[in-house]
Amino acid sequence: MSNNPIPKNLKVVLAMAEDCHDGCVDHQDSVGLKQTRAPDLSALIVSLKGNAPTSPVPPGAPPPPPPPPPSPGLIYLYDESKVATDAALTAMQAKDEEVRQFLTQARTVLSHPLGKSWSAEWVLAGFTETGSTAVPNTQDERFASINTIAIYLTQHPQHEVPGGGPMPEVTASRAQSLHMQLSDARTAVNDATNAQKAAKAARDDAGAVLRKRLIAFVDELTLLLGSDDPRWELFGLNIPSSPRAPDPATDLVLTAVSPGRILAEWSRGTRSNNHRVLIQLLGTDPDYREYARSGDSLEKLISDQPTGATLKVKIIALNGSLEAPDGPEAQITVP
Repeated sequence: MSNNPIPKNLKVVLAMAEDCHDGCVDHQDSVGLKQTRAPDLSALIVSLKGNAPTSPVPPGAPPPPPPPPPSPGLIYLYDESKVATDAALTAMQAKDEEVRQFLTQARTVLSHPLGKSWSAEWVLAGFTETGSTAVPNTQDERFASINTIAIYLTQHPQHEVPGGGPMPEVTASRAQSLHMQLSDARTAVNDATNAQKAAKAARDDAGAVLRKRLIAFVDELTLLLGSDDPRWELFGLNIPSSPRAPDPATDLVLTAVSPGRILAEWSRGTRSNNHRVLIQLLGTDPDYREYARSGDSLEKLISDQPTGATLKVKIIALNGSLEAPDGPEAQITVP
C-alpha cells in the first residue's frame, strides 16, 4: 500500500471509496478485479451516505436508470440522533427550570406556616438540606424535592395556594404534574442518548468495514498492477513508484463557531492525504501564512482570532511532500 494508505477519518474514507468506485465502473473488467468490484463499494457507500454514488457515463453509453428514492444512511441517522438528543436535553432543562421556579414559589408560601428559619418540618416539605431552606442546586435533588413536596401538600392541603388567583399556584396536584413531566423528560434524554450511542456505533462499524474493503482493494490492485502502472490513477490512487501532486481541494466552507473561533470544512482533492490550512488576517498579515495541517481530516477549527477581523482561509491539498497547484479560498468576519 505504499503511497496509498487508507485513512481512518470517515469523510476521507468515503471520498476515497467513491473515487475507487468510479474507477471500478469503467475499468474493473480490463484490470481483472475479482474480490472488490463496483457493486461491493456501492453497497457500503450507500449504507453510510444513503444515496447511490454517481458515476460518469461513458461517451455514447445509454443513460443510467433513475436512481432509487433517497433514503437516510447511517451518517444521516447518527446526525439525526444528535439533533434528537439536543432537543431532549433542551426540553428537560426547560422543565427543570419550571420545577425550580415552583420550588422557589413553594418556599415563599411555606415560609408563612413553617417560618423562615429552617426546622425539621422543612425536610418533610422537600427541603432536605439540614439547616437550609434553599432550593436544591442540582436537578437530581430538585427532582426528589418536587416529589416530596407533592406528598407534603397532599397531607397539608391548608398550605396550598390554588390557581387562578393573584399568587402562583402551589398545590399538590401541580407538584405531582411537574414531577411526572420532569420524569418523562429525563427518560426521553436517556432514551435519546442511548439511541445516539447505538447510531454512532452503527456508523463507525460500517465505516470500519468500508476501510477494510479499501485496504483489500489496494492489496488486490497491487497484485494486478505494476508499481509504475498509470492505471492506478483511474481509481483515484497514487502510482506507487511515482506519485503525483494531488488534485486541489474544493468546496471550502467557513462557519462561525464562537467568539474567536472559525470552523473550516472542505472536500478532498483526489490522491491527497493531508492539507495545509493557510490563513490571512486582512489589514494585519501581508499574505497567507500556515496555521496548521489537517492530517487525517477534512476540517480544522481555527481558534484565537480577533473578534471583528476579516479572516481569509485557503486550503492546499498535499500528497506527502507534493502540493496541489492551488486550492479553494474563502473569507469570514470573526465572531
